Amino acid sequence: MTDRQKRIFMGLLVGIGMSILIHVGTRIPGAMLNDLFDSYEYKSYDARMKSKASFSEEASIDEVVIIDIEQNSIESLGNYHEWPHAYHGQLTDIVSSGNPKAIIFDIMFDQKGADNYYLVEALASNQSESSPELQQVTDQYLIGHDPSRFVWSTSQSTVTHHALVFENSDSINFLYAMDQLPEAYDAANHVLEVAPDVASRLPMAERLGNTYFDLLTSSHGTGAANFPQDKDGLIRRAPTAIHFKGSGEVFPTLTLSAVRDILGIPTNGFIYDFDNHLLKLRDTSGTIVREIPIDDQGRMYVNYYGLFKTFYYIPYMYCFDPEMLDPSYWDGKVALVGSSLPGLMDLRNTPVQESFAGVEIHANVIHSILQNEFVTRTSTAKNFLSILFLSLVIGALSATPKKPFWGFLILGVGATVWLLFTYSQFLNNRIMWEVIRPTVAMALTQIGVFSYTFLILDKDKRFLKNTFGTYISPKLIDQMIDNKEEPKLGGNEAVHTAFFTDIQSFSAFSEKMSATDLVELLNSYLTVMTTILLENQGTLDKYIGDAIVAFFGAPMPVENHEYWACVTALKMQAQLDPLRQKWERDGDRWPGEVHSLQNRIGIHTGSMVTGNMGSTHRMNYTMMGDTVNIAARLESSAKQYGIYTHISEETYGAVKDSMIVRELDKVIVMGRSEPVQTYELIAEKGQEPGIYKEIIPQFHEALELYKKQEWDKAQTVFESLEKLEDMFPGRKTNPSHVYSERCTHLKNNPPGEDWDGVWILTSK
Repeated sequence: MTDRQKRIFMGLLVGIGMSILIHVGTRIPGAMLNDLFDSYEYKSYDARMKSKASFSEEASIDEVVIIDIEQNSIESLGNYHEWPHAYHGQLTDIVSSGNPKAIIFDIMFDQKGADNYYLVEALASNQSESSPELQQVTDQYLIGHDPSRFVWSTSQSTVTHHALVFENSDSINFLYAMDQLPEAYDAANHVLEVAPDVASRLPMAERLGNTYFDLLTSSHGTGAANFPQDKDGLIRRAPTAIHFKGSGEVFPTLTLSAVRDILGIPTNGFIYDFDNHLLKLRDTSGTIVREIPIDDQGRMYVNYYGLFKTFYYIPYMYCFDPEMLDPSYWDGKVALVGSSLPGLMDLRNTPVQESFAGVEIHANVIHSILQNEFVTRTSTAKNFLSILFLSLVIGALSATPKKPFWGFLILGVGATVWLLFTYSQFLNNRIMWEVIRPTVAMALTQIGVFSYTFLILDKDKRFLKNTFGTYISPKLIDQMIDNKEEPKLGGNEAVHTAFFTDIQSFSAFSEKMSATDLVELLNSYLTVMTTILLENQGTLDKYIGDAIVAFFGAPMPVENHEYWACVTALKMQAQLDPLRQKWERDGDRWPGEVHSLQNRIGIHTGSMVTGNMGSTHRMNYTMMGDTVNIAARLESSAKQYGIYTHISEETYGAVKDSMIVRELDKVIVMGRSEPVQTYELIAEKGQEPGIYKEIIPQFHEALELYKKQEWDKAQTVFESLEKLEDMFPGRKTNPSHVYSERCTHLKNNPPGEDWDGVWILTSK
């Protein structure tokens, strides 16, 4: 079999393997990869939806009209919060008289007090004599403020639907789960007949947030106005029904309540087919009039027709007055009552726009259903077949060129073609094919073919030429290739302690020095520090400029290597003072920053690989592994707290009986996803400076308050401790100051009840 045939065969095998890996491995519910891939799939979906919406024009849809509580209406009718409910009753009467398909109030009403109304009514009835002008004003007030008008008008309308707001319990605010609906609300005509096993799959709520039950009872229809967000805060899907957990009722959503009325769907006409991901709406004749694509919770993808105000908006004040807008305008239309006014507007984040009126999301949903135009997500089987097909094509084609790098060009072409196909399908047919999983599968297939070619077929020749080309003659390299001779490299894995040091602000003063002086200064510093390291059983790995990289416990075993690492750090810090005094005696030879030179040290204990690494002609005894990376991050992050020796919990656990530390933080360092508990190393027990005997207990007390989110109490202690911290030359901050500022930040930006105290470092 030729090399090309081997590559193609391997490409097909890799394509099959990657297809199965991506399809199965990234769809495990609740798994990190599933959430990660879904989040990127949603971003690709958002881009397609935004592209689709960009072709719309403002006010281009007027079959569904939004009655808008906007600025002119506020200026004309007064502060919205002071509007009597009779205004809404008048609006209901006028719009209903125009024969609309539905009037939908996307507003939750609370019953208002009517003391002023009854006072005026009493005064008017007891007034023996009054002027005609006063009587006219009184009558107008009583008509315009009648507290029963809204309920009466709603009860007389056969097209009015009001919003239900369902919530989950919140025991902190004494909002407990309800065992049943409030007795004052007669919901018999508003609930759906749905089997219990179907109801259990729908979005669930534990309590009803409405309080104006007379209005709800009098309404022709009610429905949930909830729009649950996806994990990233966007509203892509709208529920079709909500399951009230307490007594088991199932309510349609606000828009589906109106759809029931418009299409003549009885209470038992909602047929959920979760196997085929469809909600079938069956009218009173038994005919299926709509098939709505849904997900496994009965939610439909919102078909956004455009950006904000794609639907026609009419000011509330015009609809309120028949002389300004003839009621016949509403014939055959759907009226949605909501607001676009800042402060009243129900702002939501959507795929097409960050600030989008919630009432217009309802408009998109009901228009989509009435027009029978839905977003359809491809099935799991189709997605797998697309991934498999694309991976096999890329696997075969990318293995064909003699030079493996051409495979990346083929990958780029394949990914572009697939992207164009998915956009075309969405824009023309509203079909949502997956983009990310097929693209990743293609990329991994290409990488697999490339790796096979690069690492196996061409391994010997490439490795030896790249590694030894500058040290050995080409003839000898060819001979080594022919004889399959390779150098012996490798290492041993065990638990050791990694140790990193670095000079603070080295770049700042190095720029002020000549190369000769800089080398002399570094040699002096590194000599002293390395001597301390070697005298305390440390192993020098390398120098990186002014940094020292070392480890403890290899190549020879060292008992208590964590302790020796800490002792070394303390002795290095102590030896800096004699060095600074020496440099200060040299006068102006060194920049001022040298006289206050400090170094930072990071220490972490864990599993690492140590051994000869490099080549047979040039090897280094060194260390590798995640433990090394964490130690490096501890060193670099020490500056953010104003400390100079930063150790991990793993190191502290082994030295806690012999060392004094200050518990510092639980952080996620750059390059990692798991938190690390860290400490500031102070001194060996019995040798700590006296001031720390006062600082450490109070700091730990403040830290406990901080973890309990008692920000003000914690900040008070941190601010008092900040005055005790030693701000010696060169120290720019301290842990007490850092936590004081962090308390202010977290007080203004609460992390939530489930906060675990972890702080994410965004810089090294």
